[in-house]
Amino acid sequence: MSSPADIASAKADLTAVPSAPFIRRAIALIADLLILAVIGIVSVWRLGLGLLDGYSDVVELMLAWGFIAVVPTMVVAMVVVDAARIGQTPGMAALGIRVVHDGASRRTVNTSDPRLPLPSVPAMWRDVRVLRVVGQVLSLVVVIVVVRWLFSNLVTNMDDQGVPRDFDFLQKPYSVDIRDSGFNSRNPVWKAVLVGVQNTALAAVVGILLAAIVGLIVGIARLSSNYLVAKLAAFYVQSIRNIPPLVIIIFFLFALFTYGPFPQFTASVSPWQGKWPGSDSNYLIASKDRWGIPSLAENGNVGWFWLLALSGLILAAGVWQWRTHYSASSGEPHRRMLWSVGALMVVLAASFIALGGPYRWSWPAVSDSGRTIEGGFATNAGYLSISLALGLYTASHVAEIVRGSILAVPRGQTEAANAIGLSATQKYRHVLLPQAARVSIPPFINQCLNLTKNTSLGIAVGYPEIVRLTDSSIGNGNPAPQSIVVLMGVFLSFSLLISLVLNLYNRSIQLTDR
Repeated sequence: MSSPADIASAKADLTAVPSAPFIRRAIALIADLLILAVIGIVSVWRLGLGLLDGYSDVVELMLAWGFIAVVPTMVVAMVVVDAARIGQTPGMAALGIRVVHDGASRRTVNTSDPRLPLPSVPAMWRDVRVLRVVGQVLSLVVVIVVVRWLFSNLVTNMDDQGVPRDFDFLQKPYSVDIRDSGFNSRNPVWKAVLVGVQNTALAAVVGILLAAIVGLIVGIARLSSNYLVAKLAAFYVQSIRNIPPLVIIIFFLFALFTYGPFPQFTASVSPWQGKWPGSDSNYLIASKDRWGIPSLAENGNVGWFWLLALSGLILAAGVWQWRTHYSASSGEPHRRMLWSVGALMVVLAASFIALGGPYRWSWPAVSDSGRTIEGGFATNAGYLSISLALGLYTASHVAEIVRGSILAVPRGQTEAANAIGLSATQKYRHVLLPQAARVSIPPFINQCLNLTKNTSLGIAVGYPEIVRLTDSSIGNGNPAPQSIVVLMGVFLSFSLLISLVLNLYNRSIQLTDR
């Protein structure tokens, strides 16, 4: 038996390696031809020509010519390239032979001979990099084909049932009044969509703020050294997060409003009205069904005010960058927040005064009929139920995120803060929370997205958010597929906007290498 040294030295002399039988080379050639024939039949005849025979749009035409020309060309090119650079085709690899140059001529030899060196590069059809690209392309083609088939099936069924395929229904009357919005049934559907977007945004924003504040407090309380505080926070988290959010929403509606302590709101029974001392203006109107709070009303020049406010934001961003560079070069405290917010407030105040007050306060008041609320911001029990319920439910998850993020901060940071005499508030504000934020923001984004999508549960308590209004629009005879597309676009826009804003903030607080 040859030693490894003998084999290594023999590899340099390929003339000692015997040639493979002619029959094996012939069978390998036939195998390659069969492979190309099968690919050609499947790709060109069954797929390409089939699509080309009955194509109906550009997508099918591109797929057809891809199967007719691109796929066979790529396969032939891979076989030719492998034959040129490593002397082996798929058929030759299956039979264990390869073409080599022994210094005088090219010969076909058996790959099982130990004296034959391995190819310097793998074959393209088993190269991981090539297979990764081919797999991605095939996945894309499959997705396009499936989506195209689903779309074609949808269009065919819509045509069979006489359902229009356009979005002209957005211009038709909505046919239903929307409560507490000033929207009447004669307004078009697209305005109802805007009302739904506004109501969804109001519930999501209030819920996210409530979840962030309560979650932060409860998360810190869970780490408290006070036994009672820590156990109460743990009880809140373990009880609320294990109840379905829909149950919590319905509980708030019935326990706090329907059967709660607030009075009715009818023409004969007045709601509770909280007035400012020495004034007839209400700061709150509360009842079992409707609530009213102060809000801002437009006076004019609103567009100019927001244009100037945008310029103030740009100025604040510039001041932020300036203070950052100034601190880095001088070593002085940057105080970016103070300078940036100050610059923004100066621009807003100057714009407000220069434009003569584009906004004014609007106070809620009971109408003369005693049935509605005039002025201010009027809402109903459904909005309060869904905002409070989703905010408190999400807060139970945010609290665990906060607790875990604080525990992820190295213990030495806490010991250092205690060593220099920081109070508990200073320790959390200046040491623990800034470092924990780098860990907590990504999962917090997921909770914000979940809360926004869970506003669709408002349909159970009569809150006119986008899902309920879309369902009502479909019930009035508007096409369901286009309505669902609009609905999906709205929630996709909400999700992308929330992700963009919070990801930008997350990127700004991450540590960077100097």
